[in-house]
Amino acid sequence: MMSEPKSELLHLMASGVEECLETFDESTGRFITEPTGPIAPGARPEDLGWAVTNQDVMYALATLYIEPGSPHHGDARILEIAGRAGDAVRDAQDEQGRVEFIKPDGSKWGMSYMCWTNYAWLETWALLREHLDDGRRLRWEEGLTLAHEGQADEVRNAGRVHNIPCWKSMSCWRAGELMGREDWQRPAEDYMAQCVEAQDPAGYWPEHGGPTTGYNRVYVHAMGLYHIFSGDESVLPAIEAATDFHQTFTYPDGSDVETIDGRVKYGAGIHPGGLVSMTLVPRGRRYARYLLELPGFAEDLRNPVTSHLASLYHYMRDGDEAPINLDEASFTKQYHDWAIVKRDGPWFGCLSAFVCPPSTSRWGQDRQQFVSLWHQDAGLLIGGGNSRNQPEWSTFVAGGRYVPDSGAVADDGVALDYGDVRCGLSLELDGDAAVIRATAEGSSAVNHLVLRVGRGERLVTDSGRDVTIGEESLRWSGREMGRWLEVRGFRILPPPGADLLWPSAPFNPYAIDGAPPHGSEAAVLSAPVDGEPVQWRIQPAGE
Repeated sequence: MMSEPKSELLHLMASGVEECLETFDESTGRFITEPTGPIAPGARPEDLGWAVTNQDVMYALATLYIEPGSPHHGDARILEIAGRAGDAVRDAQDEQGRVEFIKPDGSKWGMSYMCWTNYAWLETWALLREHLDDGRRLRWEEGLTLAHEGQADEVRNAGRVHNIPCWKSMSCWRAGELMGREDWQRPAEDYMAQCVEAQDPAGYWPEHGGPTTGYNRVYVHAMGLYHIFSGDESVLPAIEAATDFHQTFTYPDGSDVETIDGRVKYGAGIHPGGLVSMTLVPRGRRYARYLLELPGFAEDLRNPVTSHLASLYHYMRDGDEAPINLDEASFTKQYHDWAIVKRDGPWFGCLSAFVCPPSTSRWGQDRQQFVSLWHQDAGLLIGGGNSRNQPEWSTFVAGGRYVPDSGAVADDGVALDYGDVRCGLSLELDGDAAVIRATAEGSSAVNHLVLRVGRGERLVTDSGRDVTIGEESLRWSGREMGRWLEVRGFRILPPPGADLLWPSAPFNPYAIDGAPPHGSEAAVLSAPVDGEPVQWRIQPAGE
């Protein structure tokens, strides 16, 4: 880990306190944040800016108050704000202990036992209960009892394995330990055993037919904390397998690789979810240290006052380490029979062959993008994740399909079958440049690459075009681009017949109307594949 990891984590959380407190509303005890996307249709002004999960920061605030090494140790202001934060959750509960899930955009998603907040509230109570006045402590205990009684009932009747009841199980076990309720612990133990059994051998818990990198962190985080609280060693092999999955699908800057994710799109930055659990196994300890020691770790956290860092502070484990892929400057590694990851110096890429039928749920996206390309000087250039009902976001459209029927690793690339058309995809990295090749056998196809370029960025072409992306739509033919297209210091040399379209924005399952958030737009590069392979070469502009 870092030289003094616990001390550094404590000061990292402390560094965000003043900014966090700027969002604190004295009249309600709520933390109010600006909506990040369009306001939901019909939203009420009084509902804007708050979600109950905003209150999760209370766990970090409680940690900063209670820990002697903290710059906020014993600060009465921090104690009172943490107390008000918990009060606001209790105020929002109904008689069953549920809260209405309202997002900052004003959209309403129904009554629920909000498990992330309930766990953060539970740990806050455990840290502060000797420092709370009797009225507040008793009121919190009533609310936490209602919440965990309801969660335990849901766990007993959960049926299928899913990330939310997995987290609820962990929280119920911990609440049972703290509050003397073995009847909450027994269903939690049973459900965790189901989760271990349901894990794919490739280290992920299937959702919507396959892996989802982002939500896999929920499972592994919950499972690791459950082990720490209960001592149940039966979950350790699952944590080890999940750690291998995550260390494989991580860009060198710590961002999650989205290419194999059937739910979550690309988001630059390090997500601390699951790290506490990964420190239970040797490879995970090395992976956590790699992320924590990245120069941009602190900057990448949008808000360091988080429950994830609080749990990492309290429960991380030291010990022997084992190497991870990113210890190597150059590698090509096949992951099981459905993905390839590559690195060569500053370049990193992923090819996916994971295919499954489209999900009927709004949360599951069409598995349609099968390549991503990252460079240390430009971040993600090609890729970004999947969408729904948008063929232009598909790596191939062939045989009347934009989602393939099957896929497999083939030689040093992947093969994807669209009816009677077999499309091939390869990625070559040589340090100086990257080359993406696409082929089609059986009939013609159209190859799409999603180019990560957004408003305010500059596009320059060999033909003399020089545009700063704004509100105006762009549609350029190959002739208009010429021999190359330059963005972010890199030139893309397109194949014959290529064109460019901007903007294209993906479906957003997290908005109630599916509206994409501002800034999610990208450009789509297209080229016909008919007989001869097409080739896209990407290289630094000075070469």
